[in-house]
Amino acid sequence: MNVLPRGLIVSLTPSPRSPWQDVDDVVRLAAAAQTGGAVAVKVDGPDAVRAVKRAVPGFPVLAVNIDDSHGGIVRITPTLAHATALVEAGADIVELEADSAARRHDGQDLFELISSFAAFGVPVKAGVPGLDDARTAVRAGAAMVSSSTMGYPAKANTGPLPDLGLVETLVAGAGVPVVAERGYSAIADVRAAMDAGAHAVVVGSAIVDPVWLTARFAGATSIPVP
Repeated sequence: MNVLPRGLIVSLTPSPRSPWQDVDDVVRLAAAAQTGGAVAVKVDGPDAVRAVKRAVPGFPVLAVNIDDSHGGIVRITPTLAHATALVEAGADIVELEADSAARRHDGQDLFELISSFAAFGVPVKAGVPGLDDARTAVRAGAAMVSSSTMGYPAKANTGPLPDLGLVETLVAGAGVPVVAERGYSAIADVRAAMDAGAHAVVVGSAIVDPVWLTARFAGATSIPVP
């Protein structure tokens, strides 16, 4: 896939507790990701897309438009209007939540929605909960699929993260490049996903969230109470 080389994608979508929330913070993190060897970054919203494209030219930007104010349960690029804003901002890849049950709940048909996204001519990354939705997404025009809908607060976890089993299933049956995502915080897990055939792996908090990183190391210094 020309637009997305094989390798590491750094997610710059900040957690609520991260001190790095501003677009300027995202730009600096994007530059650091490029210097460190990432093949792309993932950002939230058209303002972040424009800023990164301007500051780090030529670096692929995968974009979501996270919004829970539209009245539905889908948060990740919930409508065509959200996707339009990303495309107009210059996103190289547009991602949406491709969970057919969640989309039906919001009165949407997953196949029709992805077809509308794909009509922009920008590659679509579909975050799927399983192989059936992956195949629907691919038939509708998605250029790649990922495990990125697994583990979000609105969804019940089906098991521990990262879900390497889902990655293996998608690699075997989706017929398009697979991006491993959600819960990748250890180098061994990243290697395992690549060995399983993933085209790329997304890592977020383990690289860009200093609060998460500090808490992880601080936990290792705690002395158990007898």
